[in-house]
Amino acid sequence: MPLKNEIPEVKLAQVTNKEFGFRIATNREILLDESLDHNPFRPHRIRFYAILFILEGEGVHYIDFKKYRYEKGNIIFISKEQVHAFEKNMEREAYFLLFTNDFLEKGSAGSNLMQELSLYNYQLYSPVISLKDKEQEMKTFSRLVKIIKQEFEGENDLLTQEMIHAALKVFLCLAERIRKENLSLSPTSLYHGDFIQFQKLLNKNILSSRKVQFYADAMLISTKKLNRITREVVGLPAKAYIHDCLLLEIKRLLMNTSLSIKEIAYQTGFEETTNFVKYFKKHKGMNPSAFRKQF
Repeated sequence: MPLKNEIPEVKLAQVTNKEFGFRIATNREILLDESLDHNPFRPHRIRFYAILFILEGEGVHYIDFKKYRYEKGNIIFISKEQVHAFEKNMEREAYFLLFTNDFLEKGSAGSNLMQELSLYNYQLYSPVISLKDKEQEMKTFSRLVKIIKQEFEGENDLLTQEMIHAALKVFLCLAERIRKENLSLSPTSLYHGDFIQFQKLLNKNILSSRKVQFYADAMLISTKKLNRITREVVGLPAKAYIHDCLLLEIKRLLMNTSLSIKEIAYQTGFEETTNFVKYFKKHKGMNPSAFRKQF
């Protein structure tokens, strides 16, 4: 029997009437959409990528149990599988762009683009970027959004998707350039590529292994070098970073499924439920059941 507070999973097909995996909507269109089968003000996990472009106003957006402040000229990137929630801010002027990886990769302009972007690397970077030259950059991003919205709302023809693909790619590439200019950590760091490889392995294996040796072996390096990599990039030893990633997955399972505490413990590699509870309480200051009841 599902939990009353179970976080819904939202697929793009549920929020768009187009046949391809894309939608663009204004702030009010999203918040007042009566056809949605979930409450946008409550945490929900998305199965697609999203962009929230703030034209006017300020407030907060909730992503993976954290609060992020925004203001005019901010762009927020929400990755596939993340849990997020809107605030009830009808005064905010913003656009929400939703798209699947398949949609972007199908376009002739989108081949492998998502693999090159730091924008959706939520484990390493903040999801919010700020435009430096707000007036000029706001004009550029606003023009791109207007092109996308015009194409999306017009009659479909053979070029509709290509036009959206092209404008969306330019939007993402410009945002990526701004992100890299703002980074305190340069992506050209000696260990940046190694760290991305480590992240990919973690994403694939985090629920089955949390041993540093496992990931070092998979990367054909020593545990000493893996620790050097993680300390250089995120300022943490490999073990601590692995624990951070595991705890995020545990929190998602607690809020996004009706699995029992025992089942979640087993799924995340704990043989004994008591050890799982102790582990969670040590790192979060409360037991898993108490955390689940917060939402």
